[in-house]
Amino acid sequence: MLNFLKKHYLFCVGSILLILLLFITFIGPYTPIVDRELETITYVLDENRKPIIPPYPPSDEFLLGTDKTGRDLLSLLILGAKETLLMVVLITVIRYLFAIPLSYFAHKKILGTHHFLNWMNGLFSYIPTIIIVILIATLPPILFNDFRPHYLVMIIALVEVARAADMIKLEFDEISSKEYIKGGISSGSSSFTLFRTYYLPFLYGKILVYMISDLGRVMFLLGQLGFIGIYILQELIQLESGMYKVINESISWPMMLMEAFEDVRGPIWIPFYSALAMTYAIFTFNLFAQGLQNFFKKKVQYI
Repeated sequence: MLNFLKKHYLFCVGSILLILLLFITFIGPYTPIVDRELETITYVLDENRKPIIPPYPPSDEFLLGTDKTGRDLLSLLILGAKETLLMVVLITVIRYLFAIPLSYFAHKKILGTHHFLNWMNGLFSYIPTIIIVILIATLPPILFNDFRPHYLVMIIALVEVARAADMIKLEFDEISSKEYIKGGISSGSSSFTLFRTYYLPFLYGKILVYMISDLGRVMFLLGQLGFIGIYILQELIQLESGMYKVINESISWPMMLMEAFEDVRGPIWIPFYSALAMTYAIFTFNLFAQGLQNFFKKKVQYI
């Protein structure tokens, strides 16, 4: 056991952090410290019987303080973990559902997909991902669409699909020189049979590592979007003046950064703890992915 811990300490530490994150996400909402109703507080009276409006700083009653409506911030973070991770996982899974077949087509140079990947990766090497997402997400057909959350999930997933596909394509290129692949080609296997039977079984581990690493990338991107006021779950309402106002419908961690510029001069605990939660998740995903990658490498060496 000790020998295993020494050889795979990154994997073990990452697993512990991931288990803790999953515990907070799925078991945390049912613990006594969580206010599942997220009750708001209009005001409280101080020792002089004067009303004090929220937000309230961390105290014995509110360990992490409250938001601006008086909701317990600790409860918000725990209850919002499931929604946050669900969005992150959904975006990542969609990305790789497109990236895996696209990488294989590019490896086989089918329909010019290898040129498409080169063009896309060249374009995004000059333009940051967040800029692309902002430009597309703020287009009127997307911004005012009833299915905006669905479109935004697809946009975030697909904007980096070429990068993910290119990484997997390199793995396909490397594996194609192996003897068992040449044997499959000699036996007359179709492209689909080669993909399913000869390639994928040897790529599951690496694809899993790529996906877990991308969970951290997606979390970071959502945090950036939240910081500038773009969320997946939000509604636009038109005011009497004709202007539009964003109504937040989410309790995910990125939405707590929506007023970070103002909060750093006042209730700094609101953006701080939400950013801390996202940092923990990103660190966990990256550490676990690195540990998993080392685990697979050493397993192959031992075999």
